[in-house]
Amino acid sequence: MSYTAADRDFINPCTLQLYCNSNAHLLTAPPSAFVLEFPGLGGGSCMGGTAELAPYGHLLAPDLAEQGILLAYTFPGPWSWMNRSGVRVINALVAAIREAYGLTEATPWAVMGGSMGGLGALIYAAAGAYTPTACLSVCPCVDVPACYPCVPDIPRTLFCAVADLELPIAEGLKTISPRHRVADMPHIPYHIVCDCADALFPEEMTDAYVDELRAAGHTVTYHRLAGCPHGAITEAEWAAIRAFLTGHLCPGHLCRA
Repeated sequence: MSYTAADRDFINPCTLQLYCNSNAHLLTAPPSAFVLEFPGLGGGSCMGGTAELAPYGHLLAPDLAEQGILLAYTFPGPWSWMNRSGVRVINALVAAIREAYGLTEATPWAVMGGSMGGLGALIYAAAGAYTPTACLSVCPCVDVPACYPCVPDIPRTLFCAVADLELPIAEGLKTISPRHRVADMPHIPYHIVCDCADALFPEEMTDAYVDELRAAGHTVTYHRLAGCPHGAITEAEWAAIRAFLTGHLCPGHLCRA
């Protein structure tokens, strides 16, 4: 369901800066594509975003701006786990960004994030009102029920994320669990990164999820980073991330030289 018509009074081109940080200040012309980055648990991100209101000018932001791509670090909630409230915020942001820059439904765009944000990218692709062109997910939590007790500070956040659903909590957790939403995933390109020394989300879970996506006919680029702890991204992987985003957001190599 799209909530954008009712929510436009709150999230619109005039208020975008209250709901996301972006690299708009680095663009020299209207964007030809956009990327929405989702936060990790608590609001920060292993991919460079911060919940502090400020222009987004580091890591991928300048590189994407050079290619005419808007990068927006969004605020769906520090404990949202892309629950239905988080999806509602992102629905409204997609509509507001399109309106602000005169973009159409044909304009390519991507979702991405690390950790909870990596889960968020996958779940938004499955549950959002708008289907992204591509999805990038780094060290995601892919099996929420299995990871519920992994560290002491996670259970309260997951319980809160689904507590408003008229479902048992065990069933509610499946609504924000990528392994339980494989049948809902759109057929778009996926780039998934696994930190093989991840103490939170075991590599075996991510391996199994990727196998299930591929078995369902999805195109998945899967990179396993040997020896990397949770949230680590190597220089080689940053290059692969840039290539994935620009490759899918600049059809026909129309990125700026």
